[in-house]
Amino acid sequence: MPEFQHPSELEPKLSRAHLDVVFNNLLDAAYKALEATSTDDDTNWTRGVFPYGRIHGRFIRLQREGDLPWFRLVNKTLDYTVSVDGVLMQFVTDDPDLRKKGHRLQKNQVERYHDSLLGPANDGNLTWRVYVDSDRNPDGPTLTVSILGFDTNRNVICKWVHNYEPLVSVRTTTLSPVVEIVDSLPTRRDKDVAQTEMKDTDSKDE
Repeated sequence: MPEFQHPSELEPKLSRAHLDVVFNNLLDAAYKALEATSTDDDTNWTRGVFPYGRIHGRFIRLQREGDLPWFRLVNKTLDYTVSVDGVLMQFVTDDPDLRKKGHRLQKNQVERYHDSLLGPANDGNLTWRVYVDSDRNPDGPTLTVSILGFDTNRNVICKWVHNYEPLVSVRTTTLSPVVEIVDSLPTRRDKDVAQTEMKDTDSKDE
């Protein structure tokens, strides 16, 4: 597949900064889900479904916290859809180059309603999809996130692979300085010496 430009070249609202925030949060939630499903009791089904659900939950939390005014979760169903500065996109767990879930290219009810209100979009009615894929390495899978833009004939005219930057917890950014405590050696008090000193003192006072 040929190299494509960043989505912001076709739709300026999909800025690098905004997509980086969304995709880094997505991968942070997905990797934590994979850690939680690494037990002997997990199956391919749980390893596949749990990350998708955790991504959904992360988007719900981002909307609830309200720190990103340009981000909205406009559809909370299984085909959950987010709005990045007014541009809608669905999320799919699939290989972006060998797509098996072709039905996910169909616009859902939220997207169709959005199009009916706004009319022809500035991006030429592109359909945006975000694909989360895994290399399925049993020793620790690596996840990749790609955003694809499809025209009305379902041709890929935009593809961008995100460069993941792990989120850093505030609690781990500053560590307390290490203080070395020197243990003092215990000293034994000699009672006999103390009594002798007291007697000598008494004799001098007399």
